[in-house]
Amino acid sequence: MGFLNPIFLFGILAATVPLLIHLWSRRQAKTVDFSSLMFLLVAHRQSVRRIQLKHLLILLLRMAIIILIALALARPLLKNQFSFAGARAKTSSVIILDNSYSMAYQGIEGQRFEKARVMALEVVQSLRRGDSTALILMSDIPDAVFRKLTKDLDGVKQAIRQSQVSYRSTLVPPSIEMAHEILRESNDPNKEIYLISDFGQNGWANWGRVPNQSDARIFLLPTNDTVADNTSIEEVRFSNQLIGTYLPVQLHVSVSNHSDAPSEETTLTLFIDNQKRRTVSFRAIANESVASIFTHNFESPGTHTGYLELTADRLNVDNRRYFAFDVHGQIRVLCVGDQTSYLILALNPEIQGQLSTGHTILPVSCSAEEFEDFPLEDYDVLILADLPHLSDRSRQQLQTFIRNGKSAIFFVSDGVDAENYNQFADWLPASLGQAVTWNPPLTVSEYQSDHPIFEVFKPKDFSGQYAPQFYRGVEVNPAEDARVVAQLSDGTPFLVERSVNSGETLLFNVSATQLNIASNLLVNPHFLPLLQQTVLYTKAMQSRHQRTLQVGQAYTASYRQNPGAKASIGRVGDTAELSSIAEDGSMTFNGTEIPGIYQVDVQGRDRRVRDFFAVNVDPTESDLQQVALQEAVDRVGAQMEVTSTLEDLDQTLNAYRMGKEIWGELLVIVLICMLIEGVLSNHERATPEAPALS
Repeated sequence: MGFLNPIFLFGILAATVPLLIHLWSRRQAKTVDFSSLMFLLVAHRQSVRRIQLKHLLILLLRMAIIILIALALARPLLKNQFSFAGARAKTSSVIILDNSYSMAYQGIEGQRFEKARVMALEVVQSLRRGDSTALILMSDIPDAVFRKLTKDLDGVKQAIRQSQVSYRSTLVPPSIEMAHEILRESNDPNKEIYLISDFGQNGWANWGRVPNQSDARIFLLPTNDTVADNTSIEEVRFSNQLIGTYLPVQLHVSVSNHSDAPSEETTLTLFIDNQKRRTVSFRAIANESVASIFTHNFESPGTHTGYLELTADRLNVDNRRYFAFDVHGQIRVLCVGDQTSYLILALNPEIQGQLSTGHTILPVSCSAEEFEDFPLEDYDVLILADLPHLSDRSRQQLQTFIRNGKSAIFFVSDGVDAENYNQFADWLPASLGQAVTWNPPLTVSEYQSDHPIFEVFKPKDFSGQYAPQFYRGVEVNPAEDARVVAQLSDGTPFLVERSVNSGETLLFNVSATQLNIASNLLVNPHFLPLLQQTVLYTKAMQSRHQRTLQVGQAYTASYRQNPGAKASIGRVGDTAELSSIAEDGSMTFNGTEIPGIYQVDVQGRDRRVRDFFAVNVDPTESDLQQVALQEAVDRVGAQMEVTSTLEDLDQTLNAYRMGKEIWGELLVIVLICMLIEGVLSNHERATPEAPALS
């Protein structure tokens, strides 16, 4: 026997009240002296016994009435072990249907998700009129098709038939917790949760045990009992974070064989800008990851898109991986200073007379005086080389340039006016102090090796006999929101970076004009890649848009030049949606439920801005190895055996649902007891109390 409202069992304690009242009000018999009449004494004793027995019976009836009322309120349920309780008890159930993309696997018996839908329909079919159910589609987030229990079983069946596999990965706890939350609202005697899944280990990683908060029976219904084979693209990455035109870049691809057996010959094909570029073939042993490298040279700047594709197998969702990336070229750089020849040469070693557009960086120079009235609209990056001081007009030019989302690079030496520069503190990455001389000379000792500027260097490039040496510089105090990217061997900051608006300001603590006086960096072979990487980086930071997302992640971007405008966003080839750009230029798009290349069109005041980004599935879902079912039972608090066949599913479920509530019968017994108690009590009042004889 079970109780649906066990809290009312505390009402049984109230049965002691009639007993206490009886004991408190019990009166002592009066003694009256009579003559010695033996037969009257015998009759008196018999009458007293009858009265005491009647009082005891009334007391027991009153206590039984209270106990039975408390039991009825607790709603007792007789289970099927009682032969006379053969009726079905009402059932509330929640069906959790796994629709993560691993359920699209095409096994020998068909698609896993098709089998899962058949199981879900069988569960609903086992319910009877008056039962209720709800449906949750499970991936990394729970999708409640029916957020509350419903008695519309036909509607639930229709929803199951219309459900589709998603492109998301699996995470079990949120769906289980939602099912418990739904069932807590039910007062039905039977509460059940059905988890229908392939039980891939990805959904059971990195979490503990989920408590059974609704006291429901939990059934685990696996869709498969065999190990699946699958090959997937696990990772795609470029050798450089900064990609320039006419510079070869390598594309590193990792392909995994999620199988206990070697894979057959598989082909991997690269597509860039809708054109097939290259195909390679490979084999992989059991549970092996195979690396492939593609090399490509881009001749045009802008955002490029593409994808890699594997030979079709039983799970095609993870056989294609998309990418989008920026290629930087024709970057117009203005070098400001009296001696900028080394800068110009390092930025474009092939410069001869008039620049052509077929170069990654297009440098132009001007003097400090010319800069005060120089038109800056067409330039992307400014480089200020050892300007002794900044005039008011120069500061205005710089502020306007940076305010428009552009970037500036400062080279400072012991000859600059530190006090004058510090008036520009809101924009500079650091404040400047006194000039310093280093003897012996210093070297670059520490730098962020994963920073895009330094990614082309090897760990030993800035140490040893070929390392650049520094003789003179200035004291540098980085701003609170600045980042020290590299420092000299005595701890003095060498390169400091600061984000300002949509661009960057960078400060090099080294002269760009004093050859072999402040340092030998200008004639060091590392100067050219260092300067070019810095320009590429500052250009890239002017458009900090996300280029690669996973399914379900929000796309965020900043269009500072188009506040309040509308953006048209959609997967290439599909219908686009309109998204609003906030007044600060920020925009968020949440419709990334399908993998592919997405296109963003923003109509600006003067021109249309077009961006692209890629959306991919979570590669961890591609490993189809199952979690141990007994482990799954323990971690979700399942109380019932795992059912894996459909033939006797209805009979099995009905066996657990047998039972009968008997609160109605208890109330009938209460009425009978009250009737008997009433008759006895009235008869007691009509009978005078017998005196005690002595």
